[in-house]
Amino acid sequence: MKNLLAFCFFSLICNFTVLQAQQALKVSNSAEKAVAPEISWDHTTYDFGEIPQSVPAEASFTLTNTSDQPLLLKEVKPTCGCTVAAYDQNPILPGESTTIKTTYNAKKAGVFQKTIKVLTNQSEKHIPLKLKGTVVKEKS
Repeated sequence: MKNLLAFCFFSLICNFTVLQAQQALKVSNSAEKAVAPEISWDHTTYDFGEIPQSVPAEASFTLTNTSDQPLLLKEVKPTCGCTVAAYDQNPILPGESTTIKTTYNAKKAGVFQKTIKVLTNQSEKHIPLKLKGTVVKEKS
């Protein structure tokens, strides 16, 4: 009987401790979400339309930090070797903007769609930026 009472008391203490930890975690998570930087993009897809073959095509994406916390671009990564991205790695202060410049190597004729994945301190999810268009063959 004493063992049963001790077990019940121990279980009650454990459950109470777990409940308190869960509530503290919820408060912590909601506080983190409240202060996370926010981004405003001028656009997230750039349509080149038709571009000539063998002529690199350039596009820019401008983002603005609309929060009251500094925004960091942790990673800006094209998904293939035919696309290059350049960006400023300094923190973007509240209200400031920066530009991600991309270059697509238009060697292969045909329709294309390329993605640049952007990772920030805002989220663990990548933000996809899209480049699309059609490369037309050189006229001989």
